[in-house]
Amino acid sequence: MSDQEQNDSKPKTSPEGEKKKDRASKLRSAGRKMERRKTALLVAVQVVLIVIVFFQVNYLSCRRHSTWDLTQNQRFTLSDTTKNYLESIGGEVRIVTAFLGTSELYPEVKGLVSEYDRIGGDRIVAEYLDLSRSRARIAELKDKYQLRFSGDQIVILGGSDRIKVIPAEELVSRDSNSGRVVQFRGEEVLTAALLAVTEQQQRKIYLVTGGRPADELVPIAAQIQPLAAAQNARLESIVLEGLQSIPDDADALFFPGHAKDISERELEMVKEFWEVRQGGLLIFLDPGAKTPNLDLLLRENGAAPNPDRVLTVVNIPGVASQPSYEVPVGLMPGGGPTRDLPALSTRLPGRTKSLDVLFEDDLLLSENIRPRPLMVASQGYWGEREFQNEEISYNPDIDNGPPNLVYTAASVEKGVPGDPDLEKGSSRLVVVGNASLISPDGNTSKVAADFTMASLNWIMNREELMGISPRRPTAFTLNISPADFGVLQSLAIFVLPGLALIVGGYVWLRRRA
Repeated sequence: MSDQEQNDSKPKTSPEGEKKKDRASKLRSAGRKMERRKTALLVAVQVVLIVIVFFQVNYLSCRRHSTWDLTQNQRFTLSDTTKNYLESIGGEVRIVTAFLGTSELYPEVKGLVSEYDRIGGDRIVAEYLDLSRSRARIAELKDKYQLRFSGDQIVILGGSDRIKVIPAEELVSRDSNSGRVVQFRGEEVLTAALLAVTEQQQRKIYLVTGGRPADELVPIAAQIQPLAAAQNARLESIVLEGLQSIPDDADALFFPGHAKDISERELEMVKEFWEVRQGGLLIFLDPGAKTPNLDLLLRENGAAPNPDRVLTVVNIPGVASQPSYEVPVGLMPGGGPTRDLPALSTRLPGRTKSLDVLFEDDLLLSENIRPRPLMVASQGYWGEREFQNEEISYNPDIDNGPPNLVYTAASVEKGVPGDPDLEKGSSRLVVVGNASLISPDGNTSKVAADFTMASLNWIMNREELMGISPRRPTAFTLNISPADFGVLQSLAIFVLPGLALIVGGYVWLRRRA
């Protein structure tokens, strides 16, 4: 068939059909353009959202980031005491770290200071200088503050040109023989230095002596002094006998378990210091001592000591029942010294007497006196009044126990009558029915030490320093005798490779078979 015949045989499209095809083609083209525009719009929106999310993530990571301390002993994790203090600083404090970049301690110090900078926010400004490179800045600091940069050190610059210089070696404790670092005391030293430049004056705590043997007082003072120094406080001893008044620079009096009572004149002097001057009192009671004057002060303010001993009876088959006087206690949540020490527990060594804490007494509350229990004995313990008997058992008619809780420590806050919000200040005291919370043997638990320091800070109105105290991360060492080291060396060099060869040979033979 010819081409002409083929063309004639094809169906001819009408003009209307051509128009429909054109319209359909235009619609398809317009649809494709619309799809492209939608796609372009979606891509643009996605790009904008990605940019927004990118900047949001970076902003949040700078302002609200979290860190994880994965180091051994958590050496860069700050204690609750330091965190509370950093959040309460008024004004700006600059921490200048001036170390050689090759210094052994530089990584530790930089990590610690950066944590202070992070938690302190705008209140703490950290600056890192290399003694071998940052010469212009070092010269500027020398001229402005009359400083000497003779070695690795940290410089704390507070308001009113208050300066504290910390040599690097004060941050660590070393082994006297090898010179190896065994303790990193960075947080303890750095927080004390910050307190020294931010507080108006150093706090003074007087340890009241004369009522306890010196051989017991010395180790107690030796344990309290470094803890107090780490929080810019100073511990000194004082004898009340012969004094006309409590020294003017006293912020707190610490009675460490008097074996004899104070006189009536001394009682009046202590009451004047507490009620009029609003000084703080921390009282450890000796259960075996008769102290009617001290007991009167406590009883008048709703924390009355009981003539008992907190104990339980241990029953062992085949053995006569024995009383146990070492009391496990838990710290009570709420206000006062234990506000930031929740759910902690410790044991009270020696003998302990219980306290009647009248925290719901209407008469005391009307006089703006607020007693509060701080320690409670574990279940199974009670305050036994007939503790001198050979056979001891709980008598609900005379003993202090179930269904009541047995309190072994309490706080008292006394405000001015008619001042429920304590805007005019308050007098504060803490009493513990045990004389060995700070052990004369030097075996004080960390919880007991933290409770004591929290109590001292609370009675001195330093709530920002209450909490778990700084730790001292120590170097971990594994002591191995020469014989054991030889065995380990043989295992590593011969036995383990030999076992690997035997297993490999066995697998090869099995596959060959």
